[in-house]
Amino acid sequence: MEFEKRIEKIREFISNKKIDAFFTKNQSNIFYLTGLFEIEGILLIDKENLYLFVSPLYLQESIDSSGYNKKIKNLYIKELKNKNFQKFISRYKKVGFIETEISHHSFKNLKKQTKTELFGIIDDIILNMRMKKSREEIELIKKAEEITEKTMEKIKEEIKEGVNELDIVAEIKYLLIKNGARKESFEPIVASGINSSYPHHKSKNKKIKNGEVIVIDIGADFFGYKSDLTETFFCGKVDDEIKKIYKIVEETRRICIEYCENENLRGKDIYKKAVENLKKYNLEKFFIHGVGHGIGIDVHEKPYLNKKGNEKIEKGFVFTIEPGIYLPGKFGIRLESMFFK
Repeated sequence: MEFEKRIEKIREFISNKKIDAFFTKNQSNIFYLTGLFEIEGILLIDKENLYLFVSPLYLQESIDSSGYNKKIKNLYIKELKNKNFQKFISRYKKVGFIETEISHHSFKNLKKQTKTELFGIIDDIILNMRMKKSREEIELIKKAEEITEKTMEKIKEEIKEGVNELDIVAEIKYLLIKNGARKESFEPIVASGINSSYPHHKSKNKKIKNGEVIVIDIGADFFGYKSDLTETFFCGKVDDEIKKIYKIVEETRRICIEYCENENLRGKDIYKKAVENLKKYNLEKFFIHGVGHGIGIDVHEKPYLNKKGNEKIEKGFVFTIEPGIYLPGKFGIRLESMFFK
């Protein structure tokens, strides 16, 4: 991974903002900059060094983990206790942080315990960097996608009358790991019948019936990088309305994927393309979420493909395309694919 290049970009940011150092508490950002998996701590970067403050629970693991710290120049791992972080940053005049990472209460405490000027940053510089994936990152995401596709192909064999949603969830988790995932990238969604009309349904102890729609939304975590795929299946014969809505959602996904091949697009343009197609069928009011989202270390990250998505879609971006129609009291259809720009 290009850890040194990423760190140098942060140092350029520090220099441009005329601050002395910058810190992040976000686990995904810490992983992006150091390669250390799911470590709870605070990573501070100044013009020469990196300091990772972790609780005693993560100290030895951080020191031993993967040898990544040996590949990064001047990375020092320190134990986080007895307010030593507050004391440490007192050596700097001005320190930046990402506002969304710290609660108001934590900020007040930190400000009280140090004379350092704290500079809140509204736009997450690291999230912006993470939008453009390196070749190595893309390879890891594609592997996660491959594992998910293999699992989805196998799991459709489990869709039969009388099978419980939670039984399928259990099988998904088993197959993802068996097929090479570190873990699932989020809690799998298995939504049958009316449950399919809830986009973020929490799978229940419900048995599948003939004639029902089953929406399955799953993803794999492969060495810290995620995938996210959704398919909609039918149990036995379904009525014509279900078939019609499925074809419209499938058509919308295809149109959006083809549209993504164009240049100079923003996330909101792709969203508008989906809405434009659904309007032909008077179904746009049943499309209640964005048409996709960036994916990488997190399942949902920039760019956002919704009505407010202003990020320009560039080469190296990875995101999903997931139109869905949700008819209250009836059923829902969602189809989700991953797109590599």
